Amino acid sequence: MKTFILALLVCLAAGTTLVLAEPFGTKVDVPEKMLKPTHPNALDAMMVKNSKVPSKEAVNFPSYPDALILQTQQPSPGVVNGEKVIPNHMIVMGTVEPVDQVVSFYQKQLSDWIHKEKWGNHIFHEGNKPFELMSISSMTTAHIQIREAFPGENPFMQDMKTLIGISYRP
Repeated sequence: MKTFILALLVCLAAGTTLVLAEPFGTKVDVPEKMLKPTHPNALDAMMVKNSKVPSKEAVNFPSYPDALILQTQQPSPGVVNGEKVIPNHMIVMGTVEPVDQVVSFYQKQLSDWIHKEKWGNHIFHEGNKPFELMSISSMTTAHIQIREAFPGENPFMQDMKTLIGISYRP
């Protein structure tokens, strides 16, 4: 800690500007009582607490305004049908806004992406790459998946109406 403070003071004294990357979004609040190991939602609470929020620059497409981060996932390389795959990073967000409003936002923001509807989901993906849900392409192509939230689906956002899944490569 002393080394960090010393380095910070040296940078400031040298006139260097310290720029912190703007986070992609804000994590949902987790009540402290839910972090206790005996709480029925303790695992979910720990996943939210330990989620690392990427910068807007790393994700490289917009976050839905006022949506809250429910979870993030870092990729683990694997093998699918004999092919080595490094999946995308994932962010799961929730909002109290209805699905059609979220879809409209992304239609405007990502007008050059392809928009599909499948299995009750709205999917936006980069237009220059093949994409199919439940395939290798869905693990490696940047995309946003939007669907109606189920009542009580998330213990931290009881009033959530829309779930937003974001898959990206930094």
